[in-house]
Amino acid sequence: TEVLQMHFGGGTPTFYNAEQLDEIIKLIKAKFKNFSKEAEISCEIDPRFLTNEQLDVLISHGFNRISYGVQDFDEKVQKEIHRIQPYEITQNAVKMAREKGIKSINMDLIYGLPYQSLESFKKTLELALTLDPDRLAVFNYAHVPWIKKSMRKFDETTLPNPEVKLEILKFTAEFLTKNGYKMIGMDHFAKPNDELFGALANGTLHRNFQGYTTKGGADLIGIGVTSIGECK
Repeated sequence: TEVLQMHFGGGTPTFYNAEQLDEIIKLIKAKFKNFSKEAEISCEIDPRFLTNEQLDVLISHGFNRISYGVQDFDEKVQKEIHRIQPYEITQNAVKMAREKGIKSINMDLIYGLPYQSLESFKKTLELALTLDPDRLAVFNYAHVPWIKKSMRKFDETTLPNPEVKLEILKFTAEFLTKNGYKMIGMDHFAKPNDELFGALANGTLHRNFQGYTTKGGADLIGIGVTSIGECK
């Protein structure tokens, strides 16, 4: 049986140093040895914790897609959600990956966060496009403090109301479409030459709990305490 796709996520694998990353990936590949030559091998990355050494490990193991968590470039929003990540850090992380030959980069943004407005999110989108990601995932923030205790720290009066969130979503779709991206489906956008768009056009696009994929129909094996699998 061939491995068609591997996604290393569930938090941020780059909290591990290069040596630890190498060891973990080798252990996985020791169990799943038959990787397809066309396998999609991706990693979720926090740009604040990325080094050249970590990228070298990923490249050596055949990783060909990277997803960067950004959420928002606005300093006030970042401070409130306790994720200080200046634009320059993300810019450098994208540059590092491009220079090492990664040809597919995704960027995750979130709307509905504290202190966000339509105007502030416009600036985030504009900054995101200067980094030329191949895909963008723009997620709706769900405020569930009864489930996630960390959300109790937020001042709920700073959250944008539903009308503002709808305006942000509408503007995002129009702005990205105007700037060369196609809406793949719920919360995902891709360039027309991306394989996700090709799969949408020919009817082979699938969605699982991780998002949209061109590798539908394969058994999904989750590894880790909170992972989710799906076997046919």
